[in-house]
Amino acid sequence: MKRSASLILCALILAATLTSALAGCGSGGGGFGEIRALQPGDSGKKAEDPPPAEPGDNGGGPKNDKEKPEPAKPDAPEKPTPQPPPPQPEEPAGGNWAAAYLGVIDELITRYGEGKILEGGFYGDDCLSGVGIVRLIDFDGDGDYELYCAYSNGETPLINKQVIYGYDGRLVTIMEERDVSNPGTDVSPSVTFLYKYGIVFLVQVNQIVDGKYYALEHGRLLPVFEYYYDFWDETYHSVNGTPVSEDDLMYAISEMEAGGVKEHIDFYDIDGYELGKTWDAIGELIALS
Repeated sequence: MKRSASLILCALILAATLTSALAGCGSGGGGFGEIRALQPGDSGKKAEDPPPAEPGDNGGGPKNDKEKPEPAKPDAPEKPTPQPPPPQPEEPAGGNWAAAYLGVIDELITRYGEGKILEGGFYGDDCLSGVGIVRLIDFDGDGDYELYCAYSNGETPLINKQVIYGYDGRLVTIMEERDVSNPGTDVSPSVTFLYKYGIVFLVQVNQIVDGKYYALEHGRLLPVFEYYYDFWDETYHSVNGTPVSEDDLMYAISEMEAGGVKEHIDFYDIDGYELGKTWDAIGELIALS
């Protein structure tokens, strides 16, 4: 009985000792650490701690403030596609040529006066005097206007002279001053234009017998068709210097004018219509200059 009591006492002392030891391990005082149940796939070994960091090392990040990564910059906007410069404003239609033509007209008006109708000024008929005819005509069909002027130079009360100017970077004389056409057998001054196939011919007829059709070529007004009609004795007719019969002469003239439109302006027995067209042409030049 005494032996049994001794054994029980030893068992109690051993249990108390183990309880105290286990309590010390749970408090982190250098014991076994946390005890956990093994999970499937565990090797039973404790995971290794990462190696100690080097001085100044923060685990792979920048070692100092200077090496901190810069914040990402926003993407730069795409450069716009270069555009052609805006077109420069075009020179106003007309430009220098219109001003040059106005200068010619001003000079003629200064010399011979503005265009006007003289009532009964020509054998009792109204006639056109001064700078009575001003026209802008594209003689050669190149898109540029030439300036035609007909005027009285003071020798007679009605228009008796004509001139043509052009512009090629500067004012050029296409036809120097010459007498206007006088197709009748008496004093019958006039001008005739033949519009044909995009060009304009100046038709000059003198006393029926002498006819010339002028065209603008190479900056000059040149005769391109000539005829002579012997009105007085009908013994000699010619076309471009070649003798022909009267029938052949008339045929050649009709062929020259075929497909064209003639504009004829008499400078006597006239109303205000042609003078109005003169002021229209001057007004157009003023607007373009």
